[in-house]
Amino acid sequence: MDDNSAPRVSREFGRKAVTFTASLCAVTASIWMSNWTTQVSHNLAIRIALWLLKTCTIVYTAITVRGLYVWKRGLRRLVKDPCAKYIELESARTVEYFTYGSVRDDAAIVVALHGSGTTGKYFNQYWLPEDALKRLNCRVISPSYPGHGGTDMQPNRRIIEWPLTDLIPILEKEKVEEKFFVVGASYGTSHGMSVASALPERVLGLGLVAPYLPETICREAGLWTDADMILRESQLGNPAILLPILGMFFLADWFIGVGIKHGYAEGKEIATRHQDLCNVLIEDAHRSFMRGANGQVFEMLNAETTQTWPDPRKLRIDNIAVRYALDDTIVPPEHGAWLEKNLALEGRKLSVRKDKIGLGHFTWFVDECRKEADIVKTLMENARR
Repeated sequence: MDDNSAPRVSREFGRKAVTFTASLCAVTASIWMSNWTTQVSHNLAIRIALWLLKTCTIVYTAITVRGLYVWKRGLRRLVKDPCAKYIELESARTVEYFTYGSVRDDAAIVVALHGSGTTGKYFNQYWLPEDALKRLNCRVISPSYPGHGGTDMQPNRRIIEWPLTDLIPILEKEKVEEKFFVVGASYGTSHGMSVASALPERVLGLGLVAPYLPETICREAGLWTDADMILRESQLGNPAILLPILGMFFLADWFIGVGIKHGYAEGKEIATRHQDLCNVLIEDAHRSFMRGANGQVFEMLNAETTQTWPDPRKLRIDNIAVRYALDDTIVPPEHGAWLEKNLALEGRKLSVRKDKIGLGHFTWFVDECRKEADIVKTLMENARR
């Protein structure tokens, strides 16, 4: 959906949301003012059931009312990060990005694309450290996606359009006219493949770390997909579903640390073995909520947004590097294996590394891979061959 249609959708949803919330409040008041419990005082089980119904109704109503407030408020005011750069698009959206690495005029440009629940600030600068980039003579451009960090949200967006709507204006502002490398981590691999698909003539190499596949490929190959775990746009357009989510989603920010450390097996491992990475993930995840829950709800809970991008088999990039873990419990390793098989074309420089060291999803973000900026180094070496 383009930016210009967003106000129309907001007005339509706003009318539905207000009507639904008002009706819900009226029903809730009616239930609480009723004398059902006294009428069935002789039946304890029914009295308890009715008390639970009343309690659940008031809780749901309160959360829904708060959700309407959160929706109406929209994003919190942007407090600009002194380390970030900002650009205002013609659509009036603000996009945040960071630059770091080599300052030499002949530095290679690397567009680094972060994972879900993070921003362009902390995580990328951890797994692609500045000292390694200076040794390689690379300058990184690290954008924050819509709804993440300081970037304005874009409800119902499509990842395939992101290179044109957000990345090209950034490249123009940074006066990047030459070809560049693209590396993505986890959720960033979807954006990386979209950049390579939209701008094949400008991409020198594509790095995919802990990659996952679009829903269409998962259905075709019979693979697990996140699309089955989140919501559809039609569901997000239903006030009975969206408003309670908006009303409660602030809790996700409160429990980020618990989720990272205990939500997955590899989270427990990095909390023990790589506390610095764990701290970076927590700090960046909190930063992704800096303007409230709206952006994250519309971004990360929308299956059409997060699970839709071009078929990787149609990529016209000759230099690709893939890194995946055989013990990944966040993105199934079958996704990486599918890419390893289907990207292996005659004449293409394809570098694939897979391993099983107990860190799952975070295997390629630590130790020597991090110190050497392995994925960037590999792409640069392949480009010279």
